[in-house]
Amino acid sequence: MKILFAEDEEDLQDVVAEYLRYQGYNVTAVSNGAEAVEKAASDAYDALVLDVMMPVMDGITAIKKIREMGNTIPAIFLTAKSQVGDRIEGLDAGADDYLTKPFSMEELSARLRALYRRKRDYKVRTLSFGNMELDTEQSEMKAVNTISLAYKEMRLIALLIGKAGEEVSVKEIMDEVWPGEDVNEDMVVMYISFLRGKLRAVQANVAIEGESTFCMKEIRDV
Repeated sequence: MKILFAEDEEDLQDVVAEYLRYQGYNVTAVSNGAEAVEKAASDAYDALVLDVMMPVMDGITAIKKIREMGNTIPAIFLTAKSQVGDRIEGLDAGADDYLTKPFSMEELSARLRALYRRKRDYKVRTLSFGNMELDTEQSEMKAVNTISLAYKEMRLIALLIGKAGEEVSVKEIMDEVWPGEDVNEDMVVMYISFLRGKLRAVQANVAIEGESTFCMKEIRDV
């Protein structure tokens, strides 16, 4: 089981990461929410464990960004806050579970196992617009036909579906699809071109319009 663990307290990060590794987990540890978003964008994990209060980017903002990318990976929040409202805010942001500090290592491991079992039983998450459906689990786009997408293509079209009818800038795309990566406008335009071709290939009745900003719209004739 591959875990992404975000915790800014160095001693706690070391102790928890080592315990989980001893339990057989493959752990990637980072120190803030921005690093967690970057790692979640570039690699696949079975679960996320995020502290709420972190520098650079807090856990709630991080999980929101991860969910906006179409990433449905199960997530547990670690928080020193015990107020019901704080827990609700975290769950509403996209977390699946939470543990209040101080917590038991055994309980964290048990909750990770429970999330993993739950993940295997989840129905595939789909996003849709017009006659097109995006299967974010299988990274497939479906309309009259079906076609596979590369991971970045899937994240990009998920962003456009989520903002259908709105103008999306190149900068916003780079921030959401390639956070922290060295990309330029030409790369974004190239991926938009790939997606336009794949939308035509599946005979979707939607199109990506624009040259410097982009907008997904439904069309009447394919």
